[in-house]
Amino acid sequence: MKIAEMSAKRSVWTIIGVWAISITVLCMVSAKSGTYAQQGESDVFFNKWQLDGYVIEGKKYPPSKNEKDDFILFKDDKTFTSKSEGKEEEGTFILNTNGAYVLMMDKNRERIKAFIISRSDKSLILKYDIDEMRDVEVHYNILFKP
Repeated sequence: MKIAEMSAKRSVWTIIGVWAISITVLCMVSAKSGTYAQQGESDVFFNKWQLDGYVIEGKKYPPSKNEKDDFILFKDDKTFTSKSEGKEEEGTFILNTNGAYVLMMDKNRERIKAFIISRSDKSLILKYDIDEMRDVEVHYNILFKP
């Protein structure tokens, strides 16, 4: 039983490590601002969101020590700034409220899609469309409304 637990913990940390790499790529991403979202539906999205942790198979995991200050700031001009493991990045994004996802592209047109699982005035839950992250919910809490 302990071997299975240790293996599960290693798997979780592997997933978290992949997330750290993924968020770095995400931070370098940019997109054109051609979304036709209704402003009222998207207002809550345009905020600074601090990484709160991960949920894997119903169990919550806190961010690692080097992720404790990680955030994503989505601005209403369709630009974002993020910090992942101390590294800040900027880009642009498309918010698709009908499909409930945010699509980000870098200058090489590499794309990352994050499905919006839940959003409220205080929290944002995303699932990144990356093979290693499909079963991981990434939880953010609001830092402030710009």
